[in-house]
Amino acid sequence: MPTFILGAGVNADATGEAGPLFAESLYEGRYRIDCSYPMVDDTLRLCFGLETTPDRKSVEDLFADAQERKDWEPVRKLAQRLRYADYRIAKELASGGKANCYLEFFNRFRYSLFLTFNYDSLPETFLFRLGCWYPHDGYGVRVIAPSRVNAEESVPRRSSALVLHLHGSLCIRTDEYEVRRESAHTMGMLTKLDSPDYTFAPASIADNFPGLDSAPGRDDVEDRVIAPVPNKAQALNEPFICDTYAKAEAALRASDIVVTIGYSFNRHDHASYVRLLRALEQSAGRRMLVVSPDAGTIVKSIRPAFPKLAIEPKRATFKQWVEASFLGLDL
Repeated sequence: MPTFILGAGVNADATGEAGPLFAESLYEGRYRIDCSYPMVDDTLRLCFGLETTPDRKSVEDLFADAQERKDWEPVRKLAQRLRYADYRIAKELASGGKANCYLEFFNRFRYSLFLTFNYDSLPETFLFRLGCWYPHDGYGVRVIAPSRVNAEESVPRRSSALVLHLHGSLCIRTDEYEVRRESAHTMGMLTKLDSPDYTFAPASIADNFPGLDSAPGRDDVEDRVIAPVPNKAQALNEPFICDTYAKAEAALRASDIVVTIGYSFNRHDHASYVRLLRALEQSAGRRMLVVSPDAGTIVKSIRPAFPKLAIEPKRATFKQWVEASFLGLDL
């Protein structure tokens, strides 16, 4: 089975596949809702109220400027929109009510490893509904995943597919400290844990995972993900990210072929992807398939830095690639 690396472009076809979605309002009646996964232009409008980036600025620069001011509102707005898209679109497509390219893809590769740079839970929503992914082991690290009392669905012991979030997940809360008391009569002391606790806390998208509960506690989205800033090097040292990368690099060294879908290999992500491709260079297959409308340009830009890899472009959107029967893979 191939290993997949997913970028933001993998979600670009989701809105069209779901079709028009509607909600009911007490005052307006039935109305069409906008719940699409945000692309770059959407993120500018949503998080910063801008139609275009200022001169000599990128959207990553804007997030960095906000972070320097300790202004987490742009990240929170992005998180809120991604959760809404997961709740409305991913849940609708994963329900199996009608055929769609995402259901076909995840059903076909239900035993695969998915490395994602996205914060959303679209892959997990599909794989959970297909019965092959569960949060206690499906993130590649041990995760505390509370079950609902009298849950209708039992959770098996192991996931057959893994989803590794390389820039963090909006569903995972990390705790490095706990309050400990020597006795009931002593003051609690904040104590560093021997190893961090990772807890499944899906917040507003808990309904995407029937039978599981959203753990109570803080919803610290700014600490759950690496903000889309130009320099991510320091954030890559966060515990959950480090543990995830260790798992990902080991898997890539054992992979025959890697397929990247909708990932741009943005220069701001160099620190994030270079270690993955270095690990792939140590594999037996050393082969990578790049699926993107800009595949030719992407491959031309990264090929010189990784001469040991056989990198092949497939110019297509995610949906086009699925409809072409996963062109480039020997299935």
